[in-house]
Amino acid sequence: MSKPLKIFITYSHTNTAEKEKLRIRLAVMEHEGLISPWDDNEITPGDEWRDAISSNLADSDILLYLTSAYSLASESCNKELAEALNAEIRVIPIILEDCDWKKHQLRNFQALPERGKPLNKWVPESDGWQNVVEGIRKAVTEPRITPEEIEMLADLALQRGNFLMMLEQIDGAIEAYSRAIDLNPRYADAYNNRGIAYRRKGDVERAIEDYTTAIQLNPKLAIAYSNRGGAYLEKGKVDLAIKDYNKAIKLNPKLADAYSNRGGAYLEKGDVDRAIEDFTTAIQLNPKLAIAYSNRGGAYLEKGDVDRAIEDFTTAIQLNPKLANAYYNRGIAYEEKGELDRAIKDYTTAIQLKPGYAEAYNNRGLAYDKKGELDHAIEDHTTAIQLNPKHADAYNNRGGAYLEKGELDRAIANFSKAIELKPDIVEAYSNRGLAYLEKGELDRAIANFSKVIELKPNYAEAYLARGFAYYKKGDVDRAIADHSEVRKLKPDLLEELQNG
Repeated sequence: MSKPLKIFITYSHTNTAEKEKLRIRLAVMEHEGLISPWDDNEITPGDEWRDAISSNLADSDILLYLTSAYSLASESCNKELAEALNAEIRVIPIILEDCDWKKHQLRNFQALPERGKPLNKWVPESDGWQNVVEGIRKAVTEPRITPEEIEMLADLALQRGNFLMMLEQIDGAIEAYSRAIDLNPRYADAYNNRGIAYRRKGDVERAIEDYTTAIQLNPKLAIAYSNRGGAYLEKGKVDLAIKDYNKAIKLNPKLADAYSNRGGAYLEKGDVDRAIEDFTTAIQLNPKLAIAYSNRGGAYLEKGDVDRAIEDFTTAIQLNPKLANAYYNRGIAYEEKGELDRAIKDYTTAIQLKPGYAEAYNNRGLAYDKKGELDHAIEDHTTAIQLNPKHADAYNNRGGAYLEKGELDRAIANFSKAIELKPDIVEAYSNRGLAYLEKGELDRAIANFSKVIELKPNYAEAYLARGFAYYKKGDVDRAIADHSEVRKLKPDLLEELQNG
């Protein structure tokens, strides 16, 4: 039987009760002959106190540092830690409570319980102690490897995570990155990459947490700032996102992704010209960055420059034929140009690449509607709703197709659902008003058109429709008043009606 490993316990005497709990929980391993724990309570009367501690520490294999605000402030505890490090004794911090240990020398070591969660935060606390015991058993029974070997294993775990990300095996990648972090708690790249995996999984909060840890470990890691900016943007925190992108660009002025991402943030803020400027810089830095072309295309589309938008979307597709968003956006551009067959073809490709793409189904439905293929339109809007039951626009658009088919009750039901989901959706009130008007329910029609005017006071078409409803009711004065508003807001509209 091999010699038991000697365990030296460092603690503040304020935490004597916690030290005794640890000793009790280590008893099974002690009886198994795996360990031989020692703490200063074993100093016999008459022994030189400091000499006894130093000699026992020098003879130890593992130092367990019971970490609290008291031990961090203790000169004795920190001296024992320094002696252990000089003697290359393995150090395992055991976190008793929330304290500033991540700014202490202890931050360089893998702590217990798992993820450094303080023992007093575990419910029940016994679960935390058991996690500590299991961690110590693992340290005691697993073969000890050199720091160089640990670094190599951490690198291998990181590379495994990267490979699994390529295979879209996100959970496996997270597990691999976590293993890299367990092996090397200071591994900033592993935190950054795990953040990417969490974000891909939709867990944006944990992604931000990991990016932040990566930045704390390596304040010059530009890509971590850029990635955290992307996560903030996803949460709608545009200014925080821009701040992170600025920092990433300051650290690495050639980081094309940061320019491309900052352009996306500016686009979100409505600053289209600055967005285009950033996308262009990203493209100059990396002419093969498909997403930058796709995003710049979106900005040009926002400006109404449809041809330049199509040119950029096409380049993005040439660089990355699997970029579903580029097909989707090019479809929007073709639809704006009235090239409906091309639009439908691009929406279809986007759906093939991304089968759960509700927006692509919804837009393809609109294109079919414009072609007069109402059944195809309804089918696509229905699929969009199945994929996203809270898609108010899809309900409104399906209602529009039913309205064109003359199925007024089904149309009204869809417009009502759109309004329930999105109470400020002007188009649904307007469409529901038209459906009620067609049914002859004039008061309901007027109420809907009035809501449109409340939400959008300059909407001439709503005044025109409400005026017509008043006229049909025989309320000529109100009809004239509404038509007078139309003349003020959009005089061409009445001329268009008069000219047929």
